[in-house]
Amino acid sequence: MGLGILDTIGLMGTVVVAAPVALLGLDMLVGGNRLVGGGFLAIAALMIALQKYVTKPTDVAADAAQDMASTVVETPDDEEN
Repeated sequence: MGLGILDTIGLMGTVVVAAPVALLGLDMLVGGNRLVGGGFLAIAALMIALQKYVTKPTDVAADAAQDMASTVVETPDDEEN
């Protein structure tokens, strides 16, 4: 199943924060400092992975809101003929 709206917005926010870190890492990597550049790239990847796979206390409220929205709004798959 794909990401919901709230999950997508959260992922976009994380990417906005992780992108400058990744660009700094790429700049350091191209500049010849492989250890620091690789470290920054790993940190950026870890930021995105943690947002995706770790459940935070705020995710509980977001999951409840998403469940509420899915019960109120019917998708075409939920409709019966």
